[in-house]
Amino acid sequence: MSRMDVVRTGRSSWRHGGGRASLGALVFGLACAAGAAEAAPAIRWEVANRFPLFRNEDHFRALAGIYAGLPLADRQNRPVMALEVELEKRADARQLDKVFGDPSTIWRFGWASALVRSTCFSATNRGHWACRLTNGEDYVGARRADILASLTEPLAGRDCQWLVNGTVAATAACDKQIRLADLPIGTAFTLAARADGSAVAEAPGQTIRPVTILGMGDSFASGEGNPDKAAVLGTDVNNFQESSRLSGESGWRGRLRLYPLRYKHNFDKSFGIGALWINQQCHRSLYSHQLKAALAIALEAPHVRVTYLGYGCTGAEVFEGLLGYWAARDDVPKDRPGKAGQYDASPQVMRALRDLCPRPLKGFNRFSPPPRFSWQSDLKRCAAFKQDPDILLLSIGGNDIGFSRVIAGEALVAGNHFLSLRRAAERLWIKGAGPITFRDATAAESSLSDRYHILAQAFERLLGLNASQIIQTGYPQMLHTGSGTCPHASSGEAGTAGMDLHEIFRISKPTTGADSVAFVDGLNAKIRALGAGIGWQVVTGFADEFKGHALCQPGMADGSNGPDGLRFPVSTPTGQRWTPFSPPRWQAYRPRQRWFVTPNDAFLTANTMRTLAGSGGDPHMNGRAQPVLAATLSGSFHPNALGQAAMGDAVLTALRQKLGLPVPGAPVP
Repeated sequence: MSRMDVVRTGRSSWRHGGGRASLGALVFGLACAAGAAEAAPAIRWEVANRFPLFRNEDHFRALAGIYAGLPLADRQNRPVMALEVELEKRADARQLDKVFGDPSTIWRFGWASALVRSTCFSATNRGHWACRLTNGEDYVGARRADILASLTEPLAGRDCQWLVNGTVAATAACDKQIRLADLPIGTAFTLAARADGSAVAEAPGQTIRPVTILGMGDSFASGEGNPDKAAVLGTDVNNFQESSRLSGESGWRGRLRLYPLRYKHNFDKSFGIGALWINQQCHRSLYSHQLKAALAIALEAPHVRVTYLGYGCTGAEVFEGLLGYWAARDDVPKDRPGKAGQYDASPQVMRALRDLCPRPLKGFNRFSPPPRFSWQSDLKRCAAFKQDPDILLLSIGGNDIGFSRVIAGEALVAGNHFLSLRRAAERLWIKGAGPITFRDATAAESSLSDRYHILAQAFERLLGLNASQIIQTGYPQMLHTGSGTCPHASSGEAGTAGMDLHEIFRISKPTTGADSVAFVDGLNAKIRALGAGIGWQVVTGFADEFKGHALCQPGMADGSNGPDGLRFPVSTPTGQRWTPFSPPRWQAYRPRQRWFVTPNDAFLTANTMRTLAGSGGDPHMNGRAQPVLAATLSGSFHPNALGQAAMGDAVLTALRQKLGLPVPGAPVP
């Protein structure tokens, strides 16, 4: 019996979206009798798991079912945002299918928490290259895939033989969806169905189209600030060596801030139960707009199989991150004798070569920086890729001109009392460099031209990607409220909306809001001009959509004023009573009005702390710097899941155009 004879009958979840998203199979057949009113059956089919980065097909089928239930207008115009909101609403209402995890707890962790440890990225192998799918195929370079087929006009009470290229592959009831295993990817085949020896329908010239999408870039590409599973906070408290006073308090008599500790926190051994990421070192997340756009292609194009390879890394620049080594969150364990670690500081282009090139992976498995390294001489393209990339999604440039240093200058206020804390944050957050102004960063934009041209050359020489295959995103507005900008204050509570967890955070300059808006507009204009000169497609239109969803805006997306608002929780000395909410009740992924992660959000969601010797962190688990690190290293001032979704929809529009795929519901050419 050939492998084509293997039939795995469909589950109810497979039937759910079987034909709703079909591109339109070829209608073929004869009317049963002259003058018959019934339509002739046609064959419709879809690739069973069109996004095999999710190794568990049930995960994709569950997402496909939810996607299929979205209004057509949403699937056409804003499918990434609509799907994200629907997932978050169902998680909050404990109505997500159990494939996403325990409904009684998933509302707190986020819908992606059940998927993060069952993807085709392996932290131990530092890539996707070693992933073997359930059908025995490699994730990268797969040759065959399963499909789900059915008839548009089911023939009740009859059995159908299903044929692939004229050979009977399966027999099943004509009114049931059937699974056909191991159809060729990228090679045309003919599907046919017959009943009682007579032809029912035929669909010649069908093809499973392989699409390979790479994702590279900085923290906006990685999804920083949105761990796949949020940290678990408890009600035990610590003042971290009297780190900060409560808002509105001053002087030595001022009441101290008491911070929640992670559940099962132990000062002698560990921080407790922390956040999980698909890649801990790069803070790479399933909430990334690049991944979400690729997933949307798979959801809406039933005859496409998407291989997504993501490499975005927080803090990355062109020469430190994409083409050169970059440690990112370097507290990830390195290799030890006899044990494989997860540390990987290799350039993102090298990581792509590691995945795309056939084994053995000579030259692409150097995870720590060598004494000398030059991408021009040390990176070489292999003779042939396992599969050629079609599109590269790119977000880069913000770190190259020092945007994080601008934020440090505009949102961190430190007198002598907090100067050591500010320096601790700067050592880790902005690589030890001092704060700069918006004007300084604008002047640094002149360096982007050479960097982009060099990057374009590297993509073509090493990955075979020409300029027309690159889609680059700009950056969103952060402080635009729709009618103005986030307020400032030299002291007191104003200017601390969403960042009152520590005295060091404040928008203190009256010019910050307006300068931020002008800076983002100018940077996006610069990126558009440079991209057009190279031939890249640059996507920046989403930036204006962030207006009205600023960092400082409270409330939920549905207009209600949720219990968290923008305030950081306040505790009694024992931690038994909290206002306005208890930290264990924090829901990282409820649809909020703001599309940015505030320092408060970052502390409560990711809670990244540091004690690693030599890393620049505070060596004491209860040291004064830990609350500041738990905010700055956890992704504050980055798009949250909704912000990433808004960016994803903009990228999706460009992806459809590049791949020549229609908008759902549009007539098939």
